[in-house]
Amino acid sequence: MLPEEYRSLARLEERHWWFIALRRRLLARLEREGRRRGRPLRVFDAGCGTGGLLRALSRRADVARAEGCDIHPLALAHARSLGLEVRHCSVNDLSPVLGDWDLVCSVDVLYHRDVSPEQALRGMAGLLVPGGMLLLNVAAMPCLARSHDVRVMGARRFLPAGLHRLVEASGFSVEEIRYWNGTLTPLLWLRLWLRLWLRLRLGDLMRRPEGASGAEDCPGDSELRLPPAWINRSLGTLLELERLLAPLLPQPWGSSLLLVARKPHAPHPA
Repeated sequence: MLPEEYRSLARLEERHWWFIALRRRLLARLEREGRRRGRPLRVFDAGCGTGGLLRALSRRADVARAEGCDIHPLALAHARSLGLEVRHCSVNDLSPVLGDWDLVCSVDVLYHRDVSPEQALRGMAGLLVPGGMLLLNVAAMPCLARSHDVRVMGARRFLPAGLHRLVEASGFSVEEIRYWNGTLTPLLWLRLWLRLWLRLRLGDLMRRPEGASGAEDCPGDSELRLPPAWINRSLGTLLELERLLAPLLPQPWGSSLLLVARKPHAPHPA
């Protein structure tokens, strides 16, 4: 990501409605897994960024140990300033990390342009004990790609079927895959097409030169900003209602996909 994006992330991920909604989903699933196992879990955050999720994990009584990894110096420096256990390690090569974790989570890592999803998923499988769980959040729906994706070096968005195949090919058994943030997705889609229409009308749609990095397409400040407090609370409440009602309502779209998968137990010898 661009350095400005890491700085924005460090400032806002504790308070921004989207990150709060995501943590609630991940932590609710972690809590269920802890109850199923009957003991606190060992949790690894693969691509932990500036450490917002890792910090939440380290505060929980149902988490026995929480560690993470990242490769960007700004992310590592901020996470370590919070007292978190993080190591300099790429998700493309997780071999330096011992494979004794009950749960591996990874948030919006697979769509980064420098990440090989196949390598990263195989490495995450290697981190887990047999029967361990993978919690994976990814950016969804290619039609929702926008300038923010360029700023954070996002190279791919996923659809459920393709993500399901990718994860199963890496040795996991997929238990659940679900869109979320579906409530706000139509507004996001409309905003994207309105911007495109305005650019076309103004004659400002230009072809990117071959080999360009893409950062020049999104000048200015990061899109990641904290809205006014009442809007932040309202959006958070809306997504919490969406989460609570998800078992009862279809979720045909969403800006993100949350996947739950499990590393199978080793087969018994014949």
